[in-house]
Amino acid sequence: MKFSARIGRVQPSPTLAVTAKAKQMKADGIDVVSFGAGEPDFDTPAPIVAAAKKALDEGKTRYTPAAGIPELRAAIAKDYARRGRDVAPNEVIISVGGKHALYNANQVLFDAGDQVIVPGPYWVSYPDMARLADADVVTVDCGIDVDFKLTPRALREVLEASPRARCLVLCSPSNPTGAAYSADELQQIGRVVADFPELIVFFDAIYDRLYYGGDIAPDFVAVNPDLADRTLTFNGFSKTYCMTGWRLGYTIGPAAVIAKMATLQSQSTSNPTTFAQYGALAALQLPDSVIDDMKTAFARRRDLIVGLLEAITGVQCPRPGGAFYVFPDFNAFIGAGQRFEDDMELTAYLLEQAQVAVVPGSAFGAPGHLRLSYATSDALITEGVRRIAAALA
Repeated sequence: MKFSARIGRVQPSPTLAVTAKAKQMKADGIDVVSFGAGEPDFDTPAPIVAAAKKALDEGKTRYTPAAGIPELRAAIAKDYARRGRDVAPNEVIISVGGKHALYNANQVLFDAGDQVIVPGPYWVSYPDMARLADADVVTVDCGIDVDFKLTPRALREVLEASPRARCLVLCSPSNPTGAAYSADELQQIGRVVADFPELIVFFDAIYDRLYYGGDIAPDFVAVNPDLADRTLTFNGFSKTYCMTGWRLGYTIGPAAVIAKMATLQSQSTSNPTTFAQYGALAALQLPDSVIDDMKTAFARRRDLIVGLLEAITGVQCPRPGGAFYVFPDFNAFIGAGQRFEDDMELTAYLLEQAQVAVVPGSAFGAPGHLRLSYATSDALITEGVRRIAAALA
């Protein structure tokens, strides 16, 4: 059977592949410590589950508007108002997960030849989503020496060399590194963006409540209000409220763009699951203490895993400012004269010999690094890093 050219441009998600292989090994009776999963290990809070059950009992199982129920769109607008942004309900669309929201935006905004600027290390789906929209991807290396963050100087240089640049993708706090931009850093990037009138910004804020420098990570539009009409903000319920399987994300942006995304969504998935939306509505009404308790646990785990990894001779592990990932540098073990040819070989070795699942940094555009999710227990973090250290000793 002949396949389309577009599907040939993308590869299966390596993070999901690692997680699936680790789960299969566990099912086969192998004692695997998995650092692969990009989801919290806490249960969905009970009030959210209760609200979804109540919606089912009340027969809320029919279609909703393609962009989501009006109550949820209004609640998201109200939630952003307390963050310092004036958002109208018609500037919000609910989609089937944050990934779906980003995919829709790529599809309605880009044409063949458009350039999308993606700072690396990057989430694995950003480049492939752009390619599926026929856009060209321009990556910018942002290494450990700049704390994995895009600098204004590097942005200006790449934009001046990319005459067809249409979009800059930013994620803060970041997957895979956990790096978080300060308000001042976002403002400096905004000044560069302002000099390129055709450029739009995709700001992925899916981890903004899992931020260790305050209640909520700085928001790009809140610190660059003049760029509101050129920015799409992506967020969702998966990480903050432990609702990964519920598949609910959203986009905030100019009303005209949101309307086009709704048109596309009406001809693809149609509305997100109806009763799940009522669960999300309950999520936005939860006290901050629910999130704070989870964030406290993640902060403790972050400090634990960074300390254990830094104790391995040759490993560098920056301390992340948010999310639940670390992105240590294992280049001391890779390359000419070393034990492993690349991070793919190192990853395979750790899984097969040490029974530890990690994701290779090359999947995120940063060869030589490994991504470890610390969305797991303190005991498993300690045991997993012990196994890594023993395997490399």
